Amino acid sequence: MNNENETHWRLYKEQPNSKIKQKIIVNYSNLVHYVINNSKFANLNVVDEKDFFQFGIEGLSEAIDRFDPDYGTKFETYAIQRIRGKIIDELRKLQIKPRSNFDEQGNLRYTNISLDKTNDDREGYSFYEVIPAETASPEETHEFNKKKELLVNAINELSERERLILTLYYY
Repeated sequence: MNNENETHWRLYKEQPNSKIKQKIIVNYSNLVHYVINNSKFANLNVVDEKDFFQFGIEGLSEAIDRFDPDYGTKFETYAIQRIRGKIIDELRKLQIKPRSNFDEQGNLRYTNISLDKTNDDREGYSFYEVIPAETASPEETHEFNKKKELLVNAINELSERERLILTLYYY
């Protein structure tokens, strides 16, 4: 650390304020460029290079807030990890499809389909017609309600002691 950086750090740790923090960010903004250019982020066409830089500056800002020079570690070492982590976190937030749906080469394991599209293997049925629904049919709902009513009537016919035993057994 040069004398200017040491002075900024000392002042910032004594009395944090945004002007001193800005000066520290400007002094260490080259770390953000270093992380972006020495990582695989530049090859990703997910966001613009300016967005990578913005994510990196946010990581640098968090690193400044959390860094303690009294530990004896170099700020650069600490900040590089925080910047890289922040960029990765932001990219994960932007990622529409979960990582588990990618194979080892980064290719998608599935594709989007329309539920209205007909599937040739199913004799012209559309996908929404052959995918089972998670809701119960009206017949199933009626049957369930009928069984529930029979059960309530059977329980009501029991003596108070038998109802208490059932209640204690099942609850």
